[in-house]
Amino acid sequence: SINAVWKNKAAVLIGDYLLSKGLLTSLNNNEYEFLQTTSEAVRRMSEGELLQIQKARNFDATEETYFSVISDKTASLIKTCCKLGALSSTDDRNKINAAADFGENLGIAFQLRDDLLDYTGRKSILGKSTGNDLKEKKFTLPLIFSLKNAPRKRSSEIMKLIKSDSVKKFESVYHFVNESGGIEYSIKKCESFSEKAAKSLDIFEDSEAKKSLLDLVSFVSKREY
Repeated sequence: SINAVWKNKAAVLIGDYLLSKGLLTSLNNNEYEFLQTTSEAVRRMSEGELLQIQKARNFDATEETYFSVISDKTASLIKTCCKLGALSSTDDRNKINAAADFGENLGIAFQLRDDLLDYTGRKSILGKSTGNDLKEKKFTLPLIFSLKNAPRKRSSEIMKLIKSDSVKKFESVYHFVNESGGIEYSIKKCESFSEKAAKSLDIFEDSEAKKSLLDLVSFVSKREY
């Protein structure tokens, strides 16, 4: 990847450059729906990131807020890629909308799995340490569900631990999330959105491309890295 070869600063600049080139290409070819769709994704991604930062500071994320964040921050990008692909190949509005729905649901499933792996993944497979969301005070679904459904006293103890600077807090929070059903609940949610993504493809005829997309859905919902 660009980031691996030239590090983060160059990767961000090249990303900005490619985005600007894409927007200009849309304008030059009078593809205004392309431009509108891409601009909408940039707006949603920015709003999602800002909302996540706000909730990390306030320690008050809810399940509703969580899904709003990942829908905007992650799913909107994948939705846009899928919608633009459909727009470039068909005028069938039903297929365009189905492709967009596929991307949205796949993106949510991807982020759910990613947040799960931050608790359950192995560093040797992931290529990065676990517990990063907790270090950054990001409340993801496994923790949000557990805090809501555990006894109030236990949840209060965990919240104090999260707000502290204890270097050992991840292990304690992991056990809390596991025993409170947060892991299992998140797995079911990931499977649900994966099924919705696959269902969105029903409108398309069977083909190698469709099979590849269904394989991608299966991978996203079960990946270990």
